[in-house]
Amino acid sequence: MELQFPPINYLYLVACLMACALVVFSLGQAHTRTGKLWVAVMASFVIWTGGELIANSGTTVAWQLGFQRMVYLGVIGATTSWLLFAICFSGFDRWLGKRLIIVLLVVPLSSITLVMTLDQHQLLYTSAALVERNDYVVLDLGYGVGFWLHLLCAHLFTLTGSLLLLNTSMKQPQVYRGQSLLIGVAALMPVVPNMMYVAGIDLAGGFDPTSLFFVISAILVTIATHQYHFLSLTPVARDRVFDQINIAVVVANEKHQVSDVNPAFVNMTGEALADIEGLDVSEVLLKYFSGVDVAIIDSGWQGRLNARDDDRHFDVTSVPIRSAGNKVIGYLVLLNDVTQVQKALDEISRLVGDTDSDRDDV
Repeated sequence: MELQFPPINYLYLVACLMACALVVFSLGQAHTRTGKLWVAVMASFVIWTGGELIANSGTTVAWQLGFQRMVYLGVIGATTSWLLFAICFSGFDRWLGKRLIIVLLVVPLSSITLVMTLDQHQLLYTSAALVERNDYVVLDLGYGVGFWLHLLCAHLFTLTGSLLLLNTSMKQPQVYRGQSLLIGVAALMPVVPNMMYVAGIDLAGGFDPTSLFFVISAILVTIATHQYHFLSLTPVARDRVFDQINIAVVVANEKHQVSDVNPAFVNMTGEALADIEGLDVSEVLLKYFSGVDVAIIDSGWQGRLNARDDDRHFDVTSVPIRSAGNKVIGYLVLLNDVTQVQKALDEISRLVGDTDSDRDDV
């Protein structure tokens, strides 16, 4: 048998190597459930792109059809783990009970059974032949009912996972806008090319380019998750901490403009995010506190603020938010109500003063 190496194989080779590198790179974050699922996505991409590379190199039906098994294992593994990753990443991992997982795996496991026995039935492919395109032979397939069931499931898994990722990224505060854009683009990237390929639109000389777009998507998600450490703490987990912490928190962008506040700040000031978003942090703080210094934002100054409308006291801390490249991309201003502590200290000082006075009288 003669071998061939169509130009798209260079892309498959690069994609396979990059997927391998992403597996190794992501292993350091595999201590969480989300991280482990992401490694599973990457490993599936290695199998998928490697299968495409090997299958396209052959010039017989038996060779190309035989290595479709490897391709299918990668496709099924990638789409299934992509959905599970998106569910966990978006904070809906409570959905993943045993019953739901069993339901989700019915079609993928059935597809694996069909592809491993494809030479014994026509449920997956009704016909298989080689056709010549651009001086290379390409597998031309007739699709059976099993293929369409598999395709529907794969598209449903991919689209659902992509929408979950997109929805999660859109909910992030302004300071994470770069991360949101990356995940948003990555979430939509794999869907359209596969639909176009199945519809018969030639994007790559008759070869299926879907896995290439999936790998590009994975690179974008990896960049976003690594830069903001989102595989260690998912966005929804961060949101829960942000919403439930009893310390008032103001998130500002690199221009010192308010981009988000937590419920504790809203309860403390009565100001909703919509009322103060985009305003300078010092302007907002000056409205409610005395003793505000703009240096609090730039230098990470720590100190005490006093509320203007009552006798409350707040310890304030500001810290810069830095990217992986150590660039300042925003600031956190934390306001902790220490009124009761201050009252206790004042009472202790008063009692000590009274004691000293009594001694002097004696």
